[in-house]
Amino acid sequence: MAPLLSSKQAACVGEVSRAPAPLRPAPIHQRAAAPAPLQRGLLARARAAPAPGPSPQPDGGAPAVVFTHTQAPAIPQHSGPSPVAQPQPFSLRQQHQQQQWIRQQQQHEQRQPVRQPPPGGFPGTGTVQSYESDYELVPGSELPLDAQARRLEGIIARLQEAPDVEAKLAVLQSVGSVAAFLANPATAPVSSALASLAAPQRLLLLSLPAMLQEHVLQEPAGASPSSPSSVSSRLLSLASRLSRVESFYDSMGGLLGYQLKSLQLIVEGMKDKARVQEEKAHPPSPEDLAARPPQTTYRVPRGIDLAGEAGSGVGISAAAAGLAALPLTAEIYPVGGAGDRLGLVDETTGESLPAAMLPYAGRTLMEVLLRDLQAREYLYYRLTGRQVTTPVAIMTSDAKGNHDRISGLLADLNWAGRERDSFRLFRQPMVPVVSAEDGRWLLSRPLGPMMKPGGHGAIWKLMWDEGVFDWLQNTHGRVAALVRQISNPMAGTDTTLLALAGAGFSRSGSVAEAGEAFGFMSCERAVGAAEGMNVLQERRKWVEDKESGQGRWVYEYGVTNVEYTEFARLGMSDEAVSAGSKTSVFPANTNVLFVGLGAARRLVGDAVGRGDGEQLMPGLIFNLNKKVAYTDPLSGDTRQVTAGRMESTMQNMADFMTDAFERPLSREELGKTRLSTFLVSNLRRKVTSSAKKRREPGSARIAQTPDGSFYDLQRNAWQILQRCGLTHVPEPGSPEQYLAQGPGFIFLFHPALGPLWDVISQKLMGGSLAQGAELVLEVAEARLLDVHVEGSLQVYAECVMGHLETPGSPVDAPPPPPGREGSVLSISSLRGGMTELAMPSPPAPPSRAHSPASPERLRGHASPAPGHAPGGVLRYSSRCGRVQMVNVRVRNAGIDWADPGNVYWRHQVARRETCKVVLLGQSEFEAHDVTISGAHTFVVPDGHRLAVTAGPDGALRTSLSPLARAGSGAEGFEPTWQWRYGMDPYGAVRLSYCPAVPHSPPAKGVTAAVLAAAERLGETILDFSI
Repeated sequence: MAPLLSSKQAACVGEVSRAPAPLRPAPIHQRAAAPAPLQRGLLARARAAPAPGPSPQPDGGAPAVVFTHTQAPAIPQHSGPSPVAQPQPFSLRQQHQQQQWIRQQQQHEQRQPVRQPPPGGFPGTGTVQSYESDYELVPGSELPLDAQARRLEGIIARLQEAPDVEAKLAVLQSVGSVAAFLANPATAPVSSALASLAAPQRLLLLSLPAMLQEHVLQEPAGASPSSPSSVSSRLLSLASRLSRVESFYDSMGGLLGYQLKSLQLIVEGMKDKARVQEEKAHPPSPEDLAARPPQTTYRVPRGIDLAGEAGSGVGISAAAAGLAALPLTAEIYPVGGAGDRLGLVDETTGESLPAAMLPYAGRTLMEVLLRDLQAREYLYYRLTGRQVTTPVAIMTSDAKGNHDRISGLLADLNWAGRERDSFRLFRQPMVPVVSAEDGRWLLSRPLGPMMKPGGHGAIWKLMWDEGVFDWLQNTHGRVAALVRQISNPMAGTDTTLLALAGAGFSRSGSVAEAGEAFGFMSCERAVGAAEGMNVLQERRKWVEDKESGQGRWVYEYGVTNVEYTEFARLGMSDEAVSAGSKTSVFPANTNVLFVGLGAARRLVGDAVGRGDGEQLMPGLIFNLNKKVAYTDPLSGDTRQVTAGRMESTMQNMADFMTDAFERPLSREELGKTRLSTFLVSNLRRKVTSSAKKRREPGSARIAQTPDGSFYDLQRNAWQILQRCGLTHVPEPGSPEQYLAQGPGFIFLFHPALGPLWDVISQKLMGGSLAQGAELVLEVAEARLLDVHVEGSLQVYAECVMGHLETPGSPVDAPPPPPGREGSVLSISSLRGGMTELAMPSPPAPPSRAHSPASPERLRGHASPAPGHAPGGVLRYSSRCGRVQMVNVRVRNAGIDWADPGNVYWRHQVARRETCKVVLLGQSEFEAHDVTISGAHTFVVPDGHRLAVTAGPDGALRTSLSPLARAGSGAEGFEPTWQWRYGMDPYGAVRLSYCPAVPHSPPAKGVTAAVLAAAERLGETILDFSI
């Protein structure tokens, strides 16, 4: 039975009774008087039905473990009678809150009468009819959250009927809590300042007391009154911040809709918690479970396993397919997160920094992502002779100056040597942090609500609003995009990203089909880990025929994500694969995604048209498990508060890309069915090892910390060096040994050295690393045979992958690498056979990219970063630094492992001695049959070759000679050696050492004719499958 309501409480909630059925709310300042379509995604769970008609799929899902979930009914839409007449049942906690509120109301009414306004109302506030029957906030009391939600529904509905801004203002001023705020003498300076603002700004700010958030507009108790000009400027700033929330959440009703949906999520979450606790205490009987037919079933997904028995071959072929599709692929980086758990600060100013600025292995995380991308582009160039510049869309935010810092960083990096218009930055809105206890917004300062980014699921609607879909598809001709998060520097390892792209592009014989797919890169997951899991979802849905009035059940299947905060609500159990194992049956969601741009754009456009908030911002959640240490700036009180903000998850776009069938599919049928969603898995440390939180001092728990990520980076390095055939590589050691003594060795390299491990293992062969050795190779063109390092060896190239073209200089197209004059990339499928990919000519002006390092940074101890050139753009070419060392021993004192200032994950280490090679411009360093002992720095000038050998007495002998000028009037110099890149019938990249080989003539035959035809038509020919 619902609790009784006091007269004032009933009046407050009863504001809804005067409203018609809730309609779809538009933003406050845009709402018109004309009736709007029914609200979707807010009070109903409507969504577009996917088109049936799946095609066969070899990597469908099959259940090893199945969990089912019967969806609880959503808060119903009210029409006609007041919702108070049929209230929703409250939980015990809510009933207690309700009864406590009633007692406080009654006590307050007995102590003092309701304060009446003078005749004609307070100055500048207007007159309120029946003021005594409206809601008046009593200090220490709160309206229960579900009653707050129903109250907001009524206010939103009344605002919809208002024809213009002035009428909407009148509606808000008639709300009791707004009138009480305007009538309060303590808030007179704010009320006076409000009156001087424009109507749209007043409308936004008066929404605050309408939502029972009047404390946002209050000054601290006892504070000296602020001047009207000071208050006005602060109100303008507040209105500006809130306007972005109002605009972005327009499909939900703007600012009021954001608060309404947050309250609904909190109430639903509390009910789910109570239900879970009740079922734990009193488990339902089998008969009860049988009487509740499941609406959603979760199975273990199956997909392409790069870490399995056939993983190496599968990964090679899939990576070849992804490389072939590089000209059709974009990259998307959501970097707007606040990164609060990192605790990162500017060492000079003390200001908080976003996660993208974390100095990981000598450079920021943003630079890590761009280097990975350039490495894939450089590999494509070496195989085809074609320049590809991938467009990069970056979602930033205002958290900790994120947007300005990212923009400044890219400018400082000379946009990583790329054209400025190959980047598109768009800003994620900040949303208020809401207390889950009473629905009040937390404050960071008076008139300043605490605001955080609203989850990376905002990215899809932002891409629609900001024209990013059009920019990627129409301006740059991209079909799909890879998405990776800034806090995960490991996703570019070996074949991981290329294989994910290859799996997406090879799901059918048509390039267009890749634009309809959505894929997850996954890995193993520990039981109990605070991270989401990938599942194969079977959803039973009742579909009505509008003409006949009849209905039928359809079954929707798709791979998707379930957040760890939702396991209990959905009735899922995080079980191990076997007894005693710590590995979960479900793989981890890593937020490394393949997104078909056509499907994503269509889903967002459909949701915008229908006002479907859930489809626009998929996976809406409100985490009720987070406590915030909060100091109230109004009272000065400090306490722990359960608080958060409404968040959405970008990966749950997959929930709306399901495939529908008329009957449930068996495990065997799923294995033969090609779904629109898919999954690729790999070894965890080759997919994800995030750096998202600070390790607590003295703690050995390194998961998701920069320490742990660097530890996994060196574990990967150990595996690479094993593949290179080194006779001795120290063990990385246990996490405890790593924290106490440092890693057993350090091996860092520019990703263009590969990025595939098979390529690296052909450039580095034999040799050894002694205990505590350091090997740094910031170079793409390297040949190290039988190199033994006892101490420290560092090689830095100023131009890693190409040469600089300054504005106004002649644009000379460099000759392609030897053997790659024709731009035809031949690859094989898993089914065998050869396939050819012919690419069109690059657009004019030519796309370019590079990753240089300035001489200033080259001479420092930290590893150099890309883009610190004086300006201009670089092309991938042979005009870069090269190192060749054969039968060489490097012996020096190396790193001082006992230095207390060492921070290994930053690559900030003290060295007693080191051997450093600096390659300026297009230069070469060679060493043969020599031992280099002690500290040395070899700086090779542009256009020269430095050879180091042993003299008769064993002393070092150096010889500096100029490189020959390039022939045929080309710029630059002729390299004395090169690697010839090729691809075998299975998709593996094979290198051949070519000492001073002249360029071959262009390719002849059928493939050249096909390529020429494609270039004339401006088309891309893509014909391969996997």
